[in-house]
Amino acid sequence: MANITDYLEWRGDLSFKVSPFNEVDNLILAELSYIQLEKKEKQTPITIKEAITAYFEKYDEKQIQSQFALSKNPIPFFKALQKSKRFGNLIIENYVNKISKKEEKQFSAMVIHINWNTIYIAFKGTDNTLVGWKEDLNMSFLPKIPAQQEAVAYLNKIVTWKNRHIYLGGHSKGGNLAIYAAVNARKNIKKRIKKIYNNDGPGFQEEFIAQATYSELLPKIVTILPVTSIIGMLLTQKGEYKVIKSNSIGIWQHDCLTWQVENTKFVALKEVDETSNKIKKMITDWLLAVDKKKREIFINTLFTILVNNKMNTVEDLSKLKLRKIPGLVKEITKLDEETRKVITEALKELMREASRNFDRKTILHSIKVMNKKNL
Repeated sequence: MANITDYLEWRGDLSFKVSPFNEVDNLILAELSYIQLEKKEKQTPITIKEAITAYFEKYDEKQIQSQFALSKNPIPFFKALQKSKRFGNLIIENYVNKISKKEEKQFSAMVIHINWNTIYIAFKGTDNTLVGWKEDLNMSFLPKIPAQQEAVAYLNKIVTWKNRHIYLGGHSKGGNLAIYAAVNARKNIKKRIKKIYNNDGPGFQEEFIAQATYSELLPKIVTILPVTSIIGMLLTQKGEYKVIKSNSIGIWQHDCLTWQVENTKFVALKEVDETSNKIKKMITDWLLAVDKKKREIFINTLFTILVNNKMNTVEDLSKLKLRKIPGLVKEITKLDEETRKVITEALKELMREASRNFDRKTILHSIKVMNKKNL
């Protein structure tokens, strides 16, 4: 079955005048936001072709692969995008990339000009830094995270009167940022937004969902989920979503290069599968059982232990063998009594919810898959 790389081979020579912007185009531009541009490329407009060429000159294939947390092989996609007539000459502007351990912030975005009066603003999803992943988990107890605030400021700053039509989008956390920015944007910007694409991005806390401004924009939000969605099922989202087919399994379906394409659309399915629903219930029940303060202590302590053990990227974490986990768990015994109690209770509650929603065979199978993936 075909994916977005195949789509570029099929339709990469067709202009947007011949074939209008569609949901697959959205995902391609959302994935483009994962590349890292250099200083000289940030300051001046640059074509997609030039940006990818510079990217390949700066990094070898091994380095590029290490920058992608869950994509198995993004190289063929970027090569196809680089030579595509449909996308190659589109202009990238206003690229920003901000990572701060102190603020626990990972934010990156870019503007792609589809034509003279239409732009797509791509918000980057979580990269391979543990700072980025921690910021994601901070959504479970913070009313807003730094990247969300950056997204609002970015949108309000870069949109001008020339941008009559605006598409917003992103993959993973990028989809969440696109929605958050749109909901909090200036009124004159909201009017010009055509669609907001959330490609398997996590949801929000109930307080955000309850806002009237969120409901007003709901008709413009397009949420796309793989059949076994895990990231996209976290926290709360409103409205309908499109479920699509992937050629991978489990968490690896979050890799949008596995999403299946037919003509100008994704291959649609009726609903997410049983695994996705069980994971959503498990996480929801865990969040209800563990209050926000305890979630904060749990997450902060977990990442402190990882950083103290020189784990700063997903690649570092991927080198951690299961047999070494008891050594990390042992570090919990070094914590003060109150913190240790919170961590222990949170872990027990998580295991309790896992056992309620998944049988022992399923859990053992997951561990077996992790071993094969060298986790």
